[in-house]
Amino acid sequence: MSFSDLLKRGLIEEYKVGLEEIDSILEAAQADIKTAQGLLNSDICWAFNIAYNAILETGIALMYKRGFRPIGEAKHVSVILFLRKALGKKYEDDLNRFNQMRRRRNKAVYGILRNITEYEAKDSVKFTAGVFEELIKFIRE
Repeated sequence: MSFSDLLKRGLIEEYKVGLEEIDSILEAAQADIKTAQGLLNSDICWAFNIAYNAILETGIALMYKRGFRPIGEAKHVSVILFLRKALGKKYEDDLNRFNQMRRRRNKAVYGILRNITEYEAKDSVKFTAGVFEELIKFIRE
């Protein structure tokens, strides 16, 4: 697969890192998932935000593994666009959900209201743990 269009649009750039840095990011993502699970009983908004961050970190780890990193102002969007190319149609629903989480997280962090429901937070934390496991397979290839 080619990432040339994302390179031309200035959304990603070539970037080389060692496996230890990728492992470090994955450890942080795994810790974020555990933190999000722990916050479900006390702060659902932050549980949701931390779950989103775990997916974002894991996506960045996959980018690093493939020799790229996001650049520009819309780095979160760049990660999603990269993952769409890297993972293909099979993961389209998961990536749509990740993008929906990105939008909700933006409103929760930068908006006035804490607009995350308990169901949404719990479901998103569960979703994040599943996506983490799926992305690990691609990273370990």
